[in-house]
Amino acid sequence: MQPPWLYCSDLQTGTLTLPEAQARHARLSLRLRPGDAVVLFDGRGRTARAAIAADEPAAAGAKPAARRRGRAGGPIIAVEAISDIPAPARTLTIIVGGCKGTRLDWMVEKCTELGVTGLIFAGFERSVVRVGSGHLEKLRRLCIEACKQCGRAWLPEISAVSALDQAIAQVAGAVLLLADLSPTAEPLATALQRHSCSPRIVAVVGPEGGLTEKEHSLLRDCGAQPVRLAQHVLRVETAAVALAAGFAAIQPPPAHPPAAR
Repeated sequence: MQPPWLYCSDLQTGTLTLPEAQARHARLSLRLRPGDAVVLFDGRGRTARAAIAADEPAAAGAKPAARRRGRAGGPIIAVEAISDIPAPARTLTIIVGGCKGTRLDWMVEKCTELGVTGLIFAGFERSVVRVGSGHLEKLRRLCIEACKQCGRAWLPEISAVSALDQAIAQVAGAVLLLADLSPTAEPLATALQRHSCSPRIVAVVGPEGGLTEKEHSLLRDCGAQPVRLAQHVLRVETAAVALAAGFAAIQPPPAHPPAAR
């Protein structure tokens, strides 16, 4: 059985204390005790083999990483070795409209588990839900929890912009796909295989009300290629996850991480 993963943005060898939220998860949910093995990750490709060393953060030698930010510490962690996991060679960014409540949370969680490298929440002309800066902190916390669950070393990048053209400007140079219901649209699997040598894929999922003619025109001018995801109409979050699953299915298995330093 693999040891549980915990998030720590300040990885270093030696001993350190966990941030409060991670400490609470370790103690109450995972019921970890001194001697139990864990994996720490910083969301930027660095992971560490570690173990719970003590219950009290005041033990001698601990570096209070969490206290430096003004938060209470947690169990002392003894870090044995740190490894660098390479960033993904191929990336998928999804430009998507917001959706309501728990549906948005579910989309972010599942896209993270499936390896999406970026989510750009755009305000479309027919958007009902617009994701703003107030949403992003919560969504980033969901990404951390999803990475812990699935053993992912790199957190996805999440941002929000007010309009589609701003989102497209951020991904200039990438292969651009558009989720489309048209029966003449190329199947997603075929399009992804055709672009299997392209390092950057960007897919657009419009809002629940659909794209306006102005937005369709913008995407055509940018060379967006329509792709078909399914036989039936999909919700916004389902379409995003379908794109993520299609992309994940054709990725090669991960290489073994480099030796710990």
